[in-house]
Amino acid sequence: MIEGDDDMTNSVRVGHGATQAGRLVGVALVMLTLMVEGFDLQAANLVGPSIVADFGISRSQLGPLLSASLVGILLGSTQVAPLGDRYGRKPVLIVASLAYGLLSLGAASATSITQLAVLRFLIGIGLGAVMPNGLTLAGEMFEEHRQASMTGLVGIGITMGGVLAGVTSAEILPHWHWRGVFVVGGVLPVAIALLLALCLREPPLAADDVRHKRGSVRAILVPSLRASTLTVWVVFASMSLAFHLLSSWIPLMVARVGQSPASAAWTTTAFHAGGVSGGIVASLLLTRGHWQTAALFMSGACVTMLLLGAFPAGPSVSLALFIVAGFFVAGTLNAINGAAGGLYPMASRATGLGWSLGIARVGSIMGPLVGSVAATAGIDRDHRFFFLPVLPLAIALVASLALARGRPSPKASQGGRA
Repeated sequence: MIEGDDDMTNSVRVGHGATQAGRLVGVALVMLTLMVEGFDLQAANLVGPSIVADFGISRSQLGPLLSASLVGILLGSTQVAPLGDRYGRKPVLIVASLAYGLLSLGAASATSITQLAVLRFLIGIGLGAVMPNGLTLAGEMFEEHRQASMTGLVGIGITMGGVLAGVTSAEILPHWHWRGVFVVGGVLPVAIALLLALCLREPPLAADDVRHKRGSVRAILVPSLRASTLTVWVVFASMSLAFHLLSSWIPLMVARVGQSPASAAWTTTAFHAGGVSGGIVASLLLTRGHWQTAALFMSGACVTMLLLGAFPAGPSVSLALFIVAGFFVAGTLNAINGAAGGLYPMASRATGLGWSLGIARVGSIMGPLVGSVAATAGIDRDHRFFFLPVLPLAIALVASLALARGRPSPKASQGGRA
């Protein structure tokens, strides 16, 4: 939206009073921010084979390294992201993006696995603060009845970033290896931070009489919200375990059967490309609290994993099933972001999403570790590996069906906040 002055820094004013063009520009900026985060998240998995070769470690030793950033994301989501409810979404997005971008550039120069793990942990803290505030800001740009769908659609930026990471890594890895990928992953968020500082204006925060209550987990654990919040946490943790188990180990499995790191990157790109289309479809179907749609997508994910695990398939069939798996698994993750955000009033929405995404990192941390155990047992050598995600997917399915039976509205819950 263009204001009375001509200054570009005032050109994007979002919120209920903004023009449609202003909202779209604001959404585009947030989606770009999440795409860059998605690039970093998936690039760390794609460079796994290159790191194994460079440092001479075993594949089972890679699990703790992959989990280091996820531990940081857990802290960032639960401790840093809620600052967006207190000080605004935009400042948190800018500082967090700038911080993890500079740290990524530092990670490109790491000389040991220990250095790399520490830097990835710190990077994770910044990543954890970005996603909850980005998703919340996107929803706040629109009227209440459209917020869940917009939050889910903008969340597709994470999956699109995974696709970008796959395409980019396939070109970079043969020439500059994992360090080159991390350089790109550092430059992009620094550029995004500058763009946000210059062009993005966030909508007004909640009313002054609730501002002093923002940022506390107690606001999302009041009696009227407690059961729904805890059930949502089960959904997020279970889905994230399944997703990160697949996304972190598919490149290693493909490399193990003799394909190049570039081929592994393209295979993972297919998984995330399916996730982009799945996220769009699920977000359009999933209105706020419409957990039946989430349950439907989780059912599709379970069936796909059972097919991959039960029947050995050739490269073409496996690639097609990877796309279908991405459609259901990654697509569901995008959609539940919108449904979860719809549980909470604006004053505690970043806190609610931050804690949901933070709890999800418990599952994210477990995913690569489960893969490490599977690698030690030799299960990652064949199609039986794909039975592993079925259990967390089934748990998420049951929890989503429980949520589908009913939940309080944000307006109803405001009276019970402590």
